[in-house]
Amino acid sequence: MHPKKAEMLKRLEETSRVHDAALERSFNVVTNPSQFGWERSLLTAAVVVPLTGVSAVLTDLSHALLSRSDDSAWDFGAPPPPPKQIDETTD
Repeated sequence: MHPKKAEMLKRLEETSRVHDAALERSFNVVTNPSQFGWERSLLTAAVVVPLTGVSAVLTDLSHALLSRSDDSAWDFGAPPPPPKQIDETTD
């Protein structure tokens, strides 16, 4: 596996673990309103859970697409040289 691809996959896996922990924490807040308070539970349910869920889905989709990418696509060559400037001055 290409080193850059492996590094990106590792970072996506770490991000996925953070999302899972945040969703678990939010679920605990929503299911235990007496412990955390009703206002916080409703805020968590209305805002945090959907946003974290969407972010988790996008992270997992990125991981799936990246893991299926061809390793040869990760071999970026040297950047192409800049285009030559044409001097249009006349003497």
